[in-house]
Amino acid sequence: MSFEPIRIGNTVIRRINKSASLYEITNAASPHLLKSIDKSYSKAFEATDVLTMRSYLKRNRHATELYVALRLVHDMGVQMQALISAGRSIACFGVDDVVVVTHRASDKFVHDAINDRDSTLGDSRMDPQFLFLNDHLIFEVDDDGALIIDHALPVPSKAKAKYAFMSPELRHLVKAAAPAPLSVHFKTIYYSAAQLIIYFLLNVVVLDPLDALAVEVLNPIKSTKLYWFLLRCLAPVPDQRKYIYI
Repeated sequence: MSFEPIRIGNTVIRRINKSASLYEITNAASPHLLKSIDKSYSKAFEATDVLTMRSYLKRNRHATELYVALRLVHDMGVQMQALISAGRSIACFGVDDVVVVTHRASDKFVHDAINDRDSTLGDSRMDPQFLFLNDHLIFEVDDDGALIIDHALPVPSKAKAKYAFMSPELRHLVKAAAPAPLSVHFKTIYYSAAQLIIYFLLNVVVLDPLDALAVEVLNPIKSTKLYWFLLRCLAPVPDQRKYIYI
């Protein structure tokens, strides 16, 4: 099967060995992005497949497992924390900014014969992994916690617009065509992350503001840890948002 390189911002993913399914990630323009990615991806890595989140959802007919959504929560959190520690953060992201690295043909657990070598039950190393790769959406965070957006954000086509998620405050600035640089709290990305997770798991687009109807779409996971996690990320006041799963 041929593999066309995936290009997201200045990041390129190529297959370098078809028989062994070896891939590599390169980005000469953004060392901050590469440092935020797990070290296991710093050299050639093996995978069953690598595809954008959009393609992943299409392939799975948007039927996603809860444990995979929790992996998305974890992986995006690790990357965001690495960037924040380096004085950077992400303005927003959507299904075209994240790739999914898979390690088995199906995301379903293999329950047959738990003691067999072919069993994947409980083996987290076989879970899908998520990588944010769009360096065009990474900006500097100042000493006051403000994300300084010093160039225009990429504008998605109308066909893709609903898959590019922004916090209410960032969406307002973009719609108002405010001149650069734009300044928002760095926790603007927590709202965007919650929107992405909800879309990934529930196939629902939550925009703004977070009203009673929007909260209602979370009923399938109500009272779970994920439910309360998402509400913390979707707090209307940016500096009150928390990306904490407990």
